[in-house]
Amino acid sequence: MPEPKYQRIADDLLLQIERGQLRPGDRLPSEPELCQTYQASRNTVRLGIAALMNRGLVVPRQGLGTFVADEIIPYTVRLSAEKGWQSEAAPGGGSGYVHAVKLAGRDPQTLRFVVEIHQAAEDVAARLDIQPGDSVVMRHAERLIDGKPWSMLSSFYPLDIARGTPLELAGSIRQGVIRLLAELGYEQVSYRDEITARMPDAAEHNFFQLPAGVPLVIVDRTAYDTRRPIRFTRHIYPADRNRLAYDIGVLPERYTALPQPPKPQTDSQPASQASLPGRAG
Repeated sequence: MPEPKYQRIADDLLLQIERGQLRPGDRLPSEPELCQTYQASRNTVRLGIAALMNRGLVVPRQGLGTFVADEIIPYTVRLSAEKGWQSEAAPGGGSGYVHAVKLAGRDPQTLRFVVEIHQAAEDVAARLDIQPGDSVVMRHAERLIDGKPWSMLSSFYPLDIARGTPLELAGSIRQGVIRLLAELGYEQVSYRDEITARMPDAAEHNFFQLPAGVPLVIVDRTAYDTRRPIRFTRHIYPADRNRLAYDIGVLPERYTALPQPPKPQTDSQPASQASLPGRAG
């Protein structure tokens, strides 16, 4: 069965992006120009462009046209490094998060950090083994890497655990959340991760500035001491700029560093070595 014409158009434009003939920030030819080039109807051309938009490779700009998306260099999050990735210790960004991102040669920032008392929604209550509507302390952060929105974090603590502790305050938790909980008599001994994917809601779409068609990966982590759940954390990661990794067991030392994604293409690099814009690999 022959390939649909719109897909051939998408493949040809993709090849031009791969070869650097169309670079990040370049405007694609107009619809009439593409119709003439490919001897195709406007609807067929639009379907071809939509195929690239759904992969996050091109983005529309109202009244200006369609442009090749800026290149995104993915960041790899080691989910199994609990003491590093989990902490949301400080308003300027959790100490573990800051350390890990800097170690990868990137620039970590926190755009917004809030601490509030909420009534537990059903999914939060189920994870913490409390009743819906019970009070919980929520610590929420919106994080950036290299100045671009990268993740959202919301951690929830039963009020009987958090009341009267630094968890209720928006300031820095010097020793980190896990050690603080242990000092309060709630030593974490295990956690469970649930990983799902979905499309963003309006607020998430606006914060992450997502291209069309890019889903979110949701990591829900419930932490336990020997008696009960003590913390529920929801991380929200756009799929186009994050890789999630687990190390199970003890790796040989030479393999403990996470592989880094390829650097952006320069004029001296052949096209085959280029990393495609907007692709998480």
